[in-house]
Amino acid sequence: MRILIVAAVIIAAYLGYQHFDNQTRQNAFNTLLETIDVQPINQFELKQSLNTQVEARCQAIGTDETNLEKMEECLNLIHTYQDECELQIFRLAPVEFDNGSEAIDYGKRYQKCVLSNQFAYLVDTKTI
Repeated sequence: MRILIVAAVIIAAYLGYQHFDNQTRQNAFNTLLETIDVQPINQFELKQSLNTQVEARCQAIGTDETNLEKMEECLNLIHTYQDECELQIFRLAPVEFDNGSEAIDYGKRYQKCVLSNQFAYLVDTKTI
């Protein structure tokens, strides 16, 4: 009985951590934007936080076991279009961003590109 309780606590802690980690990753871009007033962010940091965020949003789809196939489809879509969208969206972007609204604009365009119309509902249009 004691082993079952310990196992249940470990599983609950693991699932709680996974949920917290996914929420943190989904907010990666917003967290980066909070630092833009203090110091500019470079294009690499922006792309990295956007990729982290869109992958986490796709993985959030898979929290329900019936949606695992949809989650895989979403992740495959990101990996398929990631390089192409980076070239297309960030081709004329500045090397460093010191303006939050400009970074948000590029972020929205990039997310819409990699997620296409099929998963467009995952793009947060308020802040991103």
